[in-house]
Amino acid sequence: MRSLAAVSEGKIICDNAMSKGMVTTMNRKIMSFLMCLILLFPLISEVKASADDNSYHSENSDKEILSIAEGIIAWKKSDNESSENGYLINEKFLELAGTTPGDWYPIGLGRLGIADNYEGYLAVIKDQIEERYKTPGKLSAAKATEWHRISLAVLAMGGDPTNIGTDENGLPINLIADGTYDRGKTTTLGRQGINGWIWGLITLDSMRYNIPEDAYYTRDDIIIEILRQQLSDGGFALSGKVSDPDITAMAVQALAPYYNDEKNYTYKQKASGEEVTRTVRQIIDEALACLSELQLGTGDFASWGTENVESTDQVVVALCCLGIDPLTDARFIKNGNTLLDGILRYRMNDGGFIHSFTYDPDNPTSLPDQSNTMASEQTLYTMAAIWRLYEGMRTLYDFRDEQSSALRQRISDLERQISEVCTSSGVAEDKTELEKLLASFYSIPENERCYVSNYYVLSDAAKEAGIDINEISGATPVIESPKDENDENVLLFFSESDRNAADSLPEKLTTEQYVLVVTLLDKLNKCEDFSDKNVYIEKLTNAKNVIMSIQEEIDSINADIKEKLYPFEGMSLREKKTVDNIVTRYNNLGEYDKTKIERWEDVIKTKTQLDNLLRGIIIGASLCIIAAVVTIFLIRRIRRKRRKKERELEELAQMYTEDE
Repeated sequence: MRSLAAVSEGKIICDNAMSKGMVTTMNRKIMSFLMCLILLFPLISEVKASADDNSYHSENSDKEILSIAEGIIAWKKSDNESSENGYLINEKFLELAGTTPGDWYPIGLGRLGIADNYEGYLAVIKDQIEERYKTPGKLSAAKATEWHRISLAVLAMGGDPTNIGTDENGLPINLIADGTYDRGKTTTLGRQGINGWIWGLITLDSMRYNIPEDAYYTRDDIIIEILRQQLSDGGFALSGKVSDPDITAMAVQALAPYYNDEKNYTYKQKASGEEVTRTVRQIIDEALACLSELQLGTGDFASWGTENVESTDQVVVALCCLGIDPLTDARFIKNGNTLLDGILRYRMNDGGFIHSFTYDPDNPTSLPDQSNTMASEQTLYTMAAIWRLYEGMRTLYDFRDEQSSALRQRISDLERQISEVCTSSGVAEDKTELEKLLASFYSIPENERCYVSNYYVLSDAAKEAGIDINEISGATPVIESPKDENDENVLLFFSESDRNAADSLPEKLTTEQYVLVVTLLDKLNKCEDFSDKNVYIEKLTNAKNVIMSIQEEIDSINADIKEKLYPFEGMSLREKKTVDNIVTRYNNLGEYDKTKIERWEDVIKTKTQLDNLLRGIIIGASLCIIAAVVTIFLIRRIRRKRRKKERELEELAQMYTEDE
């Protein structure tokens, strides 16, 4: 993997300055004058932008892109309580494996080639998947994107989503089958809307997976479901008739591998019911035009009325998937502001990114003055997309081995030839040259043709010249390029330090040891046999079972708190037994596990209130008893005195009687 330090500075793409908010005409003139002065000097100081800055200057180079990524990683490490020189994917982070905040950061890290705890992530996610596959809904009963996101994260970490653990029957778990082409056997891929189709196609093409003949969906099924949901303005939306930049950009990302495909698709549009025949290129071109119209003068986008960084991120990724430089394409430069300018509006001084400049009640965790996890993770993998484009690497969601140098050279030469031939005068008349270029294009393996970024120019010129492209494509043999030498195989084994770690497990286990135990077990299962292998497998398996039982108890306590005590109002002594039981179970947990109990302060407050209530009742009852005892005592005493007096009177009366 490549480190950030190993990447060369690269070429400066553009040099922009922008102001945020309302700027007067005079301020614009002053800014222009200052920029002219700055450009006269060879040394340019870098100005960091934050959400509170009025203006900034940035160098849009490989170095700048990586600097932005580094800032995000540094912020997330701090947020995640990782050391500056430690891994982002630490034990605390891995508790989120299999969730949105736990999977997208690994994708960004992996696509940037940054060394981290990939092994730990794969071990934990494998265990998580196996456990979740034991439930009826498996990863999710409704959301196919759970399969898609996890699959992409596994690929980014170097794993295989088609064989990641085993199910209850001992069969290999295939996330690609279950989450995409066979999803329809349980529930429709589009149950959660167009998102399911989009990310299903992205995931399916992440390794250009083959679809079996007996699969529920074909590729064309998925493509058509996306195409038919295009709106009249060329964009896409999760719902309604107003195009949304996020969904539109994601649709482009999914369709990007088919941009150079001349295939016509016939389908009925969902909105109008009209039957149309279109190519993917036509759909994408219209979607890009829609996105260009939606872009704000500040370079960014608004979704559902809120200016935000994530929408801009998605547009950048979409352009990178098409091989389009998002920082120089004229369609996406507004008032001199590029898409990167739009993104940097949201950068904070700590390196992270905010979601928006205003509080969004639909997104309560996104505050306008604090770096946000989702905003930062999306910006991180967006920087990865730009960096990969500039480095001549595969696109963000294409996880295949990098192209050989020979193939890259063939594509580069073809792009240069297309540019030379198709920009000269009278190109439409030079059919021979066009036919040669078409033959060169179709000699490239089919799954690599999407990397010829200017094929559309050749296609348009050929059609103008009356050339039958289908005839040339059918008559051109594919020429495979030789692969580069690559001997980067990694030997996985159970080392001496791994043995020491297993032997040093505490007698009283907690869920804190979960990541370590499953990582060691994963290593054991992959390594060759050795004398004590079974001993360690048994030891670690037992440890894992203990930890899982503790986790089940934690989950059970949290469930009881939520179901039996929440919202902690109107509590009476009827709930005291439940509260006391929860407290007893809590006290039986280890100190680390206690931190996983939710709303514990509310539980303690409730217990204190109920204890005080009971104490009050006991004290009241005790006082009543005491009062009763005292009353009885006094009554008896009074009665004794009365009887004594009566006896005395009787004696006195008798004495008088005797005297008489």
